[in-house]
Amino acid sequence: MRRRLRRSRSGFSLLEAIVALLLASILFGGISLYTGSWLQRWQDLIASGSRTDMAAIILDRLVEDLEAAQPFAKDDKSTAVLFEGGANTITFLRPALGFNARAGIDRVTYLRTNVGGDQAIVRSRRDHGDQRSGGEDLPLIRGPIKLAFTYTAANGETYGEWHNRSTLPGLINVEISGTEPRPWKEFAVARLRVDMPANCGTTEAFQACMERFAEPR
Repeated sequence: MRRRLRRSRSGFSLLEAIVALLLASILFGGISLYTGSWLQRWQDLIASGSRTDMAAIILDRLVEDLEAAQPFAKDDKSTAVLFEGGANTITFLRPALGFNARAGIDRVTYLRTNVGGDQAIVRSRRDHGDQRSGGEDLPLIRGPIKLAFTYTAANGETYGEWHNRSTLPGLINVEISGTEPRPWKEFAVARLRVDMPANCGTTEAFQACMERFAEPR
């Protein structure tokens, strides 16, 4: 009799095994769900971080370009400088820059445009005076990303655009933003170093340049 009781009590019954299996399934399902959501959030953070890091690098380069901008006149009779500042694009002249020493002036444009079916922020460079040669279009970052500019004059007033002015803006605020994988925004401020062309540095030319290029206050 005792031997039968011990035999009947050893091991799990079918019902107990089913319940244990069910509990294990619930437990591992919960762990899998938690791990999956955690990994997704982690991947989103990595993607967002890489986007903002890339945007910060682009802003550094853009600010360096802008701070080297030169206020060359459109022609001998014009008081307007060659600088086109839009809400989402900007074009300016700066000393030529490259791996090899190059004389001359570059015409640089930053804009958001379509590249290979994707939206991208592009740095376009051309040799000033010959827009058909000596340049390249370099996509900097791809995706649903926005590029925005605002311009501050010497008197402190802020403008959404800067066209047909006799001087360059004193400050340019640049913003790069996106919505994937979550909303983010990076911004920087460029303080332009030059107010007048280099040939205005002589005593004889200074007064004439002041009359021609000085921004009304």
